Amino acid sequence: MHVIIQWLESIFESIPLPILETWGSFGFIVGFVLMLSAFTGFSLKLEGGFGIRREVQFWNTQALLSIPFTFVLIFITGYLGSFIVLVPGAQTFESLKDLSVFLCILLFGFPALIAVPFAYGLSDLIEGVPAGFLLDWLVGYFINPACFWVAYRLIGKNPDFTKGKVWIKYILFVIVFMTIEPLLWGHLCSKQFSPAISYRNITPALFFTTSITWVLAPFAMLVFLPIAKKYEMFWAEIPGHVRESFFDFKNWVWEKETGQDTEGKSNQGLPIRMLLVAPFILLVLVMVGATAYLNLRSAEMAADKLAGRLHQEISENLNLHLDRFLDRTQNENEPSRLEGINHLLKSTNVSAHGRAIIIDRSGNLIGSSRIANGKETIVDQDSDPVIENAIGTLRTKLGDLNALHEPIQFQFDVVTAKPLALETWLTQATPYQDNSGNLNWILITSIPSAYYLEGVRIGSSQSAMVFAVALTSSLLIAAFLAGFVTAPIRRISNASSAMAKGDFDQRVPSSRLEELGSLSLTFNHMAEQLQESFRRTKSSEEQFRDLVATTPGIVWEADALTFTFTFVSQQVEDMLGYSVEEWKQPGFWAEHLHPDDRQWAVEFCIACTGRMEAHDFEYRFLKKNGGFVWLRDIVKVIVKNNQPKWLRGVMVDITERKQIEAKLLERNQFIESILDITPDILYIYDIEERRNVYSNNGIEVVLGYSPDEMKEMGENLIPILMHPEDFPKYLKEVVPQYANMSDKDIIEHSYRMKHKKTGQWRWLISRERIYQRNSNHGPKQIFGIIYDITKSKEAEETILDLNANLERKIDIRTEELSKSNSDLREAVFNLERIMKELQEAQDQLLLSEKLAALGQLAAGMTHELNTPLGAILSSNRAILEILQKELKGIPEILSGFNREESESFNILLEESLKDAFQSEIIPDRSLKKELHRMFKNAGFDDYDDVTSSVLDIGAYRLGERLIDLLKTEKRTNLLATVGSLSTIVRLSNVIAIASGKASHVVEALKNYLNPGGSEQEEGIVAVDIKSEIETILTLYHTKIKYGVEIVKDYKTDGLCLGNGNRLNQVWINLLNNGLQSMNYQGKIEISLEEQHPWIITSFIDSGAGIPDSIKDKIFEPFFTTKKQGEGIGLGLDICKKIIEKMGGRIEFESVPGRTKFSVWLKAARSV
Repeated sequence: MHVIIQWLESIFESIPLPILETWGSFGFIVGFVLMLSAFTGFSLKLEGGFGIRREVQFWNTQALLSIPFTFVLIFITGYLGSFIVLVPGAQTFESLKDLSVFLCILLFGFPALIAVPFAYGLSDLIEGVPAGFLLDWLVGYFINPACFWVAYRLIGKNPDFTKGKVWIKYILFVIVFMTIEPLLWGHLCSKQFSPAISYRNITPALFFTTSITWVLAPFAMLVFLPIAKKYEMFWAEIPGHVRESFFDFKNWVWEKETGQDTEGKSNQGLPIRMLLVAPFILLVLVMVGATAYLNLRSAEMAADKLAGRLHQEISENLNLHLDRFLDRTQNENEPSRLEGINHLLKSTNVSAHGRAIIIDRSGNLIGSSRIANGKETIVDQDSDPVIENAIGTLRTKLGDLNALHEPIQFQFDVVTAKPLALETWLTQATPYQDNSGNLNWILITSIPSAYYLEGVRIGSSQSAMVFAVALTSSLLIAAFLAGFVTAPIRRISNASSAMAKGDFDQRVPSSRLEELGSLSLTFNHMAEQLQESFRRTKSSEEQFRDLVATTPGIVWEADALTFTFTFVSQQVEDMLGYSVEEWKQPGFWAEHLHPDDRQWAVEFCIACTGRMEAHDFEYRFLKKNGGFVWLRDIVKVIVKNNQPKWLRGVMVDITERKQIEAKLLERNQFIESILDITPDILYIYDIEERRNVYSNNGIEVVLGYSPDEMKEMGENLIPILMHPEDFPKYLKEVVPQYANMSDKDIIEHSYRMKHKKTGQWRWLISRERIYQRNSNHGPKQIFGIIYDITKSKEAEETILDLNANLERKIDIRTEELSKSNSDLREAVFNLERIMKELQEAQDQLLLSEKLAALGQLAAGMTHELNTPLGAILSSNRAILEILQKELKGIPEILSGFNREESESFNILLEESLKDAFQSEIIPDRSLKKELHRMFKNAGFDDYDDVTSSVLDIGAYRLGERLIDLLKTEKRTNLLATVGSLSTIVRLSNVIAIASGKASHVVEALKNYLNPGGSEQEEGIVAVDIKSEIETILTLYHTKIKYGVEIVKDYKTDGLCLGNGNRLNQVWINLLNNGLQSMNYQGKIEISLEEQHPWIITSFIDSGAGIPDSIKDKIFEPFFTTKKQGEGIGLGLDICKKIIEKMGGRIEFESVPGRTKFSVWLKAARSV
């Protein structure tokens, strides 16, 4: 066994200590979570969906008896295991004790769980574990059973190891336990012992003992499980012993687990004999525990005083012996005297159990009562932890050993691995000087607490044993007394249980105890009255059944939480065809509701039940023969403890009533459909409240208003809709007639009302009669029909106009016919002349549009040409200035350079010219600071001027090479010459770029004015649209470079058939319209694509868009939305004619924020 432990120790020693410490901390955290879950009863619910489960213990007789059983079993197994020591001084064979914990928790459940921490701690105290350790390990004593509780969660309901499924869960539990528990105790013990000892000595021993436990546990369970079941102590088979519920996240309530019995034994109270036993046991335990504690505490204090006095006597005795020895050996050499001091210390009484040490004021060891390996040499302080800790603690307390002038006492702890021990040593340090005054030493005596507290510890263990015996004895005595006292009460309880099951003939014998005898007589009298009451109740129940049987409906009762029916009258078979047993199945009612009614009916019933309100509702229910029947369900909610408990109600068959209602509804719908398809307006108007009560859909056809809108107008309906000229006439002539109307009279009047959408006045004629009268027999509501006679009115006016015009036109036409022959030839001639003039006018309009576009380009082209010309002029002026001022001195400067200066000049000039041909890069401030620092550190007196010159010529990229290149005294002339030449080159480059830009603008203008020469002015040729558009964009560069984004999407390079000059007019017009529509701020998209045989050119702008009201007019001549002076409205008309003349078409589509014009032209390759 020790070999296995040593092998486990070697494994744990191979694991780095930081990993073990992290593992132990993690195990402690997991164990703490398990402890909270176990002792609070909360756990995770995994089956049937994730949730939270809560377990509540019912404290019946079995639960209370489980606690002493757990105590006794742990005491016995702990005592037996203490005889086998695995780790000397620390770990005994606790496999049996762990096995008892496992069995008790799985068999007894929660009562055993709360008993284990106290029983385990008391058992350890009996085995000799110091009381201080119990307090330090208090959390561990609660985490330990919580780890066993994992097995309770996995297999606690049926720990039958004859089944393979139980073995799988058991192995899973063992893995979890072995991962957490051994390392967890290593973490807890590391506070008393070192981490190395805790994790590499204690943890392997625990690993070994718990491994033995898991080997024995299945076989032990096979033995003890049948015994627990036989004596009704197995928690899972005790009705109502444990109640489980889960948290419903949907309704935020705790709900009982289905299938649990909450009406049986779980509703019983605390057994009376347990109530009698508990105070007696508590009194005995308090008395025994308090007595033991006071005695042990007194003994410990007395032992401490005795140890302090013993130290003083030992120190005084050593001082006397040391004085005599030193006086006697004054003439001996130093080694001999030190050897004698060792023998002197060895011969003292304290050396048998403790230490006697002499050190000098520097802390060096002079002598010791310990001799190394039996030889006459002094043990070094580093090899003896007691000496090392004694000197170290003394240094800590004093700071300087020379400060010790009076004897002092102190304590320190010494931890050893094998045997594992944590021992407290009581120590006294006494200053010593010999008689001659030459030696100034410190005499230290140390005694372990085990030496003088051994009796106290034995007493502590024996007190714990007495405590355990007292507990067991008190339990037996209390159980006997409680059984004797409560026997009559139990007989009454048993008789009551039998009566609850229907046996009313139960009677109990009288007791010799006065109070219990009186209780027996009272019970027997109550039983007789209850029997008579039961007889009467049975008679009432039969009467109730007769009433239910004659009720024309289904009488029922159901659980308010599950809707499971507990009672259904026999009418259910006749009405629906189902048996009572079928109806009582869970979920039966909801499952047989009509699919269209199921969801709302269940939700309605749940909502009313939750509010504890009586309710009734109607729904369709599936009969057993497959048909559906309409039921009216009248429900009452029975409340218990301010919670809905039962639902009771009556279901009535209303199928016949529903069929009648359906026929009436069908007839009403038929009438309404007739009224709605009538093109005239049918209405009911309340003349007292002056509001519309009813109108058919004809109102929407005639006036554009819906019936609901007419109702919403209220008393303002007629004043709002009726023509201002007709409304006074209506009030004056029509309204007074209502008061004098009989029920058969009809009033007819005509008027005008405004149409909602068109605003047109519609001519209407109404025919009205009394529909309803008030209590005074006066007219209240009228019924009428309105005909739309607008077309008739318009036709009348048209006929009158036509008659008058016809007569006038006949006279005029007669006169015109006489002249028609002579004027016919003149008309033909004039028509030809007019056609020619129209052609010339069209050409003039096209020219005017083009000139207008050129006018808009003038300002932009001026800027486009002035900008490069200004750059050319300024650059040329600067070059001339450099040539006039500096060119004459450059040859003289260059001739004065030596070879190295010439090379530096060439390098700097080459680097500067590179900068001249690149884009201008402005160096940042950090670069200037870096150059400034570099030249200053290099010793340049003119470092400021050099830094500025280097940045000006662009030679800063040479970096630290500049120091070597500019170390000459002529660096100022060198940099000035390079700067002049590079400036000339840079300005020449600017002139070249500006000339190119001006040339590009001129070329674009030339292409626009004469795109292909006069020979193609009117001809249809292949046109490169992409090139033409690029030319126009160049001309418009000034207008679009600020605020306008041009997006070009050219998907084809194909040519189209057309006239380039006229197409340019189209592109300019479309581009100019897009820019103006978005106020020169936004995005223009230009795209080219080919859809055989067409080339499609599209201009898309992000302007406000074209309103729907003018989309049909934009291609009409002289129609424009622009401000005066911006256009005459011929642009799009001319564009359309140009495109159509070339065999193409122009289209557009517009929404707010996006307008697209597309031009379709024949592709050149399609011909």
